[in-house]
Amino acid sequence: MRALVLARLLTLSPVVLAFPVGSVAVFRLGLDRNATADLIAWIYSIGLFAAFSTAFWPLPTLRTWNVERRVASAVWLFLIVSYVTHLSWELGWLLLHEQIAAGRDTAWAYTWWAYIDGGDLRYATAPVALLTIEVLSVANGLIGVTGLSLWWRSGGRDRRAVLLLMATAVVHLYSTSYYFLSEIIAGLPNVDTTSFTDTFIKFGLANSPWLTMPWLVLWWGYRVLAHTPEPPRQAATP
Repeated sequence: MRALVLARLLTLSPVVLAFPVGSVAVFRLGLDRNATADLIAWIYSIGLFAAFSTAFWPLPTLRTWNVERRVASAVWLFLIVSYVTHLSWELGWLLLHEQIAAGRDTAWAYTWWAYIDGGDLRYATAPVALLTIEVLSVANGLIGVTGLSLWWRSGGRDRRAVLLLMATAVVHLYSTSYYFLSEIIAGLPNVDTTSFTDTFIKFGLANSPWLTMPWLVLWWGYRVLAHTPEPPRQAATP
């Protein structure tokens, strides 16, 4: 397990540090904001996929793990990262999108502008459809945290927890598909299509875990439910 924890620390630490370090680099050291944002996008996107794949690495301590245990480990990491993202970056944007739009040249807002610049200008204009998506995402995060709490409090025996976590995966698939398709069908007017990084990394790869990992969540949930007995029903009182 130590090797797995270390692998996840090494892959996720750059993701966590990328935005604050990027803000310092741009606003304290005077580095180019667009080049820095591109680097952040690569670090974030590759770091996430690497972290989610760690359970499938040929680590010596994982040799006895079967496929189900590896999938479960990847699923738990994805769910935690996902809910943290919903209740931090996305909730912050939802509450402060007007201030963020007006604060393009401020260090605190660069956490969002590193993505808005070239990745998706909709986060600067806040159309109703995007606001709706983000409300759903934040609500999904709250539901997911509830599911995690039920799971841990029940020692992994509460079927309701699994159903809640699977439900959040369905919402991930729907909201992310809508997010992508609404922009792609419109012709990518809010994405800098002249930039490979902005189009395929910042807009594409950075958001794609929410189109791929939910399928593992659903498979994991199905397997758990299949092996978790339903609670006995109480006999009706005469």
